[in-house]
Amino acid sequence: MPEKKETQAVEPIIPAPAAKTAPSDKQESSKEERKPSKIFLALSRLMYMFLLASLGVALFLSALTLDFLNIYTFRHRIPEEWRKTWPFEPYFDFVQLHQLPEEERYQQLMLQEQERFNRLITQGSRDLEARAKALEDSYRGLIRSQKEQYTREMEELRKLREELALEQKKFADEKADLDKRKAAIDELSNRLASETLNLESSLIRFMEQENRLDQVRSIAAQMEPKALSTIFDEVPDDKLIYEILSGLNPQHSGKVLGFMDPEKAGKIMKIGQQPLALPTPGPSRTYVPPSLQNLIDDTQANLR
Repeated sequence: MPEKKETQAVEPIIPAPAAKTAPSDKQESSKEERKPSKIFLALSRLMYMFLLASLGVALFLSALTLDFLNIYTFRHRIPEEWRKTWPFEPYFDFVQLHQLPEEERYQQLMLQEQERFNRLITQGSRDLEARAKALEDSYRGLIRSQKEQYTREMEELRKLREELALEQKKFADEKADLDKRKAAIDELSNRLASETLNLESSLIRFMEQENRLDQVRSIAAQMEPKALSTIFDEVPDDKLIYEILSGLNPQHSGKVLGFMDPEKAGKIMKIGQQPLALPTPGPSRTYVPPSLQNLIDDTQANLR
């Protein structure tokens, strides 16, 4: 008979208890919602109104900004009666002021400041009156100091003008004196050139005469004293006879003078006692030697 197999005991599965379900809609509707307090409602309404007002002001200012920048212009569409009310009146005054040229705008601002200052003065405040008096005194003192400085500067300018006039007169006198000296130097230069030319001409004539006399002297030295004295007695130029005899041998010259007329011989001897002099210059020359011209040019350049 087969043996029976033992089977393990299995615990019975017990179903878990069902989870609790969420509260039903009926239970939710049954609970009453808590209402906010009156203070919170009032504050929230005030904040809402403030935000709305801020948004309106921002939009209004943005529109005015677009109109002022000429991006979207609508100021001309506003009725005339609205332009005299707030806030359009200050806006139109502001636009009118800033559309003026720069100089006129500054002038208008100065007039406004002056009017404001006058209003403050007319209010009767003692502090403002004292301030105005102090400003007036400082203004008068500034005017006085500026006037004194202007007078002092004008006096200095007058002195400078007088000194300048004296310097100009002195300069004119010096220039006139310099012109006179220049003219005198030019005249002296011309005279020096003329005298130099005369001296050169005299030297040339003297040298030419000496060359001619050498030939006559050589001939006279070979002649007999008596024959030579006869010739000299008929020559009217005593100076020429003296110059010929001065180049001969003294013994030969003495013999010639011994044979000559005593009176004529005495005149010739007197010529020897006279100082030596160059012969008179010949005809004027139309040129100046280069060395002399360079000397004259250098002298005038240094003197000028």
